[in-house]
Amino acid sequence: MAISNQKKEQIAEVVIKILYSRFESFPQDASGNRNAPFHEAFLNAFSDKFDEKVTDIPFFISMSSWLHGLNTTMGQTFFESVAHILSDGDKREFTSGAGRAGVLQITSQQKKAASDIITKLSNSEATPNLDNSNSLLFVPDTPPFTNAIDFSADVFLRLMMKSLQLS
Repeated sequence: MAISNQKKEQIAEVVIKILYSRFESFPQDASGNRNAPFHEAFLNAFSDKFDEKVTDIPFFISMSSWLHGLNTTMGQTFFESVAHILSDGDKREFTSGAGRAGVLQITSQQKKAASDIITKLSNSEATPNLDNSNSLLFVPDTPPFTNAIDFSADVFLRLMMKSLQLS
């Protein structure tokens, strides 16, 4: 399926904004890094590994911090924004907090199934299996209903809103 010109433009805008902000925050020198003395002390243990590869340890520390910020930006801003554009989705927080979508109502059977799936994945008793999870979670809406645990969906597909009766 081809991506529309409008979506391409929206993605281009995200890229431009990120590039601009990362250019603005690019370290010019190491004087602004308040943690540099501690990092430098630890990095001295690796001085033989840096020999001839890193000539300016304080700037290296600043670059490392900048790269960490870039990684965060890529994950939280770029990939999430592009996913929203491509899927026509958005971020939703299903919590009782102000401005949130509210707590999601699910059946007791669904709540137990979700808990079991998470526990088994966490304990390496199971591997991710979409078909299996769907068969356990997408069950007829039969009472009793209960509140799901608070969660957020980084990419919530709007087409699901009708089936979940959300607005």
